[in-house]
Amino acid sequence: MARPAKSVDTMSKNLTKEEYEARKQMEEKLKGGTDKIKPPTYLNKEAKKIFKYIVSELEVSGILTNLDTYVLASCSVAIDRIQESEKILNDDLFNKDALRVKESYMKEFFRLCNELSLSPQSRAKLANINIQKQDEKEDKLLQVLNGSGGGNN
Repeated sequence: MARPAKSVDTMSKNLTKEEYEARKQMEEKLKGGTDKIKPPTYLNKEAKKIFKYIVSELEVSGILTNLDTYVLASCSVAIDRIQESEKILNDDLFNKDALRVKESYMKEFFRLCNELSLSPQSRAKLANINIQKQDEKEDKLLQVLNGSGGGNN
């Protein structure tokens, strides 16, 4: 089975500058906007709060787009249902229905964490990529400032 495709920014494979730019342009075209990241109306009050919290925490990363709304909604529902199951289990630790619901939504939550980069490992990977990009920008700037940067001077 083939591995899932990765964003050009998260790839460890070395691409030529032309390959990188072409792929980056295509990803940007497919990315979508960021002006409609709002909780769907079908979410309950708690799920909407969770949705807004995740969006506010990830806003600075710039990784969310309008297309992520449905994944965010599913994640919010999963967290809300896990919390509701926990409340029931606090009163009755052996409630089999609550245990089953919690287990089911925990699996869903962990899957969605990978999709939304909510795990510490995913965030560390994104941070490393951002640092590398910043280093690249600084190197190019230093080259230009030193008069040796392949610009059209």
